[in-house]
Amino acid sequence: MKLEYRILWFDDQKTNVEHTINRICSMISRLGFEPSIDFRIVNAGVADPLAGIPDEEEVDLVMMDWKLGGQHDGAKLTRRLRQKYQNTDVVFYSSESPQKLRELIFDEGIDGVFCSTRDRLSERVGGIIQGQLRRVLDLDHMRGIVMAATSDLDHEMIECLELIGRISYSGKTNALSASIAESIVKSMNSKIKEISKLGEKGQLSDLLREPTLGSFQRLNILMNEIKNVSDRLSGAHVAEQLSNYHCEILTPRNDFAHRKAERKEGKMVLEGRDKPYDQDAMRELRLRLLSHSDNLRELLASLEDMADVAGEPELAAQLSDAQDAVAATAESLAKGL
Repeated sequence: MKLEYRILWFDDQKTNVEHTINRICSMISRLGFEPSIDFRIVNAGVADPLAGIPDEEEVDLVMMDWKLGGQHDGAKLTRRLRQKYQNTDVVFYSSESPQKLRELIFDEGIDGVFCSTRDRLSERVGGIIQGQLRRVLDLDHMRGIVMAATSDLDHEMIECLELIGRISYSGKTNALSASIAESIVKSMNSKIKEISKLGEKGQLSDLLREPTLGSFQRLNILMNEIKNVSDRLSGAHVAEQLSNYHCEILTPRNDFAHRKAERKEGKMVLEGRDKPYDQDAMRELRLRLLSHSDNLRELLASLEDMADVAGEPELAAQLSDAQDAVAATAESLAKGL
């Protein structure tokens, strides 16, 4: 789910639910998402109401009226819809009682459908949407949403600057390129002076947390330092698995952060990549994260033993806390498997 919340809505008269639509859109906006309603008017002139509907990944909720125009039956349409939208929440509504609606759904052999009367529709749908969003608005999921949205915004900014280059500079972008290069160099020179001072003062903690020290650099430093103490580490395989961290973890992380998601041959892929990110690929990535979490925990345990031997109880306690933090991360990942 991105910052857009998408509803596919089937009804024969939009005016009958206009007030409900406005209330639902207002609620979605207040929750920090952009509402998008794909409204399909189903009347006698519509041969197949389900023709041309989006793929399941592009819909967060389906709204289905029972008595549609042209003898179309919402319950029967929902049964057909379920064959394509197996995991998407569906709200089946009418002026009839919820009990009557549940009987219709039961007779069609459909599972996982919410039923509501028209007069309670906005409250019912509001509760369903808030329940959905509650599951994705914890910190970990929010980080993913922000990362995806920010990546898209970064690409839009790049396109804006490229268009400005064509419009304002008539395609001759030497001046703009020189200006941008000068800005980058100035920023980097200032940062170089700042980092040099940290090194001179021996401020290791600040240096290790310095944003310009990239994950790949930090990984290489760690691997080099592990070689220096390898004779005192209990697990020789720790360094070997760390060598896979870049391709198995950092590359996918960077792809998620900087590549736009796009549909390719019916599957979601990241821009410039061919491998689709379906449920199996996501599970495989979580398993790799768990494996590297275990490896890092083992490394921390070995370092804790070394701290004890060296007579550094406070450092040993700090390393023990770090192990607990890694274990908590692994537990969170395991819940998603």
